[in-house]
Amino acid sequence: MNTPNIGWQYYKDYHQIDGDQVSLFRNAPNQKGDRRDDYFKRHYEEKNAAILGTLFDSTTSTRLQIVSPDEKLRFKTTYPGLTLGTGYTHETGELGEFKLGFFFDHTSGYPCIPGSTVKGCLRSMFPQKGQGDSDEFSNESEKYNYLASVIRELSNLKEGFIAENELGEEYDQREHPKRKSFIDRLEMEIFDGKKPIEKKDGIIENQPICIYERDIFFDAYLVSTQHPAIYHSSYKNQKPFIGDDYITPHVNRKKPEMSPFTNPIPLMFLKILPEVTIQFQFDVKKGLLTKEQKEELFRRMLLDFGIGAKTNVGYGQFALPEINKNGQHPKSGKSGETSTRDIHNTNSNITDAITKSSDPVAKKILAQSVWYGLIIGEKGDNVLLSFDVDDEKVVIKKKKNRITGYVANESQKVRIVFKTAFVNDSPDFSAIAVP
Repeated sequence: MNTPNIGWQYYKDYHQIDGDQVSLFRNAPNQKGDRRDDYFKRHYEEKNAAILGTLFDSTTSTRLQIVSPDEKLRFKTTYPGLTLGTGYTHETGELGEFKLGFFFDHTSGYPCIPGSTVKGCLRSMFPQKGQGDSDEFSNESEKYNYLASVIRELSNLKEGFIAENELGEEYDQREHPKRKSFIDRLEMEIFDGKKPIEKKDGIIENQPICIYERDIFFDAYLVSTQHPAIYHSSYKNQKPFIGDDYITPHVNRKKPEMSPFTNPIPLMFLKILPEVTIQFQFDVKKGLLTKEQKEELFRRMLLDFGIGAKTNVGYGQFALPEINKNGQHPKSGKSGETSTRDIHNTNSNITDAITKSSDPVAKKILAQSVWYGLIIGEKGDNVLLSFDVDDEKVVIKKKKNRITGYVANESQKVRIVFKTAFVNDSPDFSAIAVP
């Protein structure tokens, strides 16, 4: 291994002073007031610099590689980055330290996304029978509609597959047992390793799938970083892959009722920076869907909703990796019909115009990937969505039945996720109405 074990630095060495834990440091009682704060601040500044100054080493990261790399399952983090493991204990209460936990691979010490987290994130987008609702959806029917909208766009579906399982758009706003049954069986197959078997007496029993035929979720690992150099001595002017960030909660612990009037205290935490490419790894088996279709389903879900902590404020969102040497994005699985042409704002009109990728507004839209806006009206079968890019207003349209959670004639906030620049000369994005 060519780099230090960052996980060990963050959880073990981080709180060590002269062989003692910070909380047990024998000279700490002799440090009073500002003098004590300054002492610990200098201690943690040195530890932080060592962690943030770690250079990216692909050989260390790829030790987490288990299956052959798949370009379709590589994603690039977008601003503000990605954080996970925030629930792990890390804070001692001293000045200058990172306040939240972070997840590292135990052996290599490199940041990674645990396979259990990937599996849990993807399952949260399914109905989760008996396991509670996901925060992304207000009710069960929206989950069925969302999954049906993704499944019917998968590649190489058998003829009649969509009609047979009632996955078409015409069923989106109605209750249909075949759609519900198919998605429930798919969830059980992927996440529980079970499939329903009908016995001679007509009773259906869920039988475990052989362990060697179950779908497996492996840790996702960092592939590369394209984040620009940060001109700070910690980074040695190299391209970094981890950085610091702050949250500023308005909390008054002594008098909670005064929280709205309390000045926020910035809390520093660790994150994976934007422009870092992450490889997801699956060993999925043929079942109700083919191996390729399952991976395409997972790919779409991760692009739509992201992963990790604080996704509701923009963390953990993904975009497609950089354009390759042939000037193309990696194929999306939809026969590779992807163009590098972007969306352009034309005086707040519907964005049917197609312009070159050098357009600055278009580049900003695709660089961030996830936007929040408003539903501002209807036009025929389409809904008009508006969002701001710096000082410019962009208006786009989407079919009513393609917006998850949309309620007619109601003004709603909407979450817009751009997945690729253009597919068949149309913006390729999903829209989800949010409370």
